[in-house]
Amino acid sequence: MARERTALSWRRTAVSSMGTAALFINHAVSSGWRHTAVAPLVAAVVLAVLAAVSFHRGRALRRGEDHRSGLPVTATAAVIVLVGVVSLYIGLTDPLR
Repeated sequence: MARERTALSWRRTAVSSMGTAALFINHAVSSGWRHTAVAPLVAAVVLAVLAAVSFHRGRALRRGEDHRSGLPVTATAAVIVLVGVVSLYIGLTDPLR
């Protein structure tokens, strides 16, 4: 049961990162593709990569492959910190109108 729960959590991570990437893309489009759109687009690309890694990690767990590498977990934590910093940057430099 633990492996199935872990696989589902990786799938939820993939879905939530794609949703957040869509929000960053929406912000870039609604801001008129100014120079401030670079940060949300970078965050969206990084989140798309995270979604792919999370999806593949969840599939591997469902197939029974048990790789004990901490790289996906470390990468996920790093992406979350990066996206948080980008969100803070956007909030401070481009507040809501």
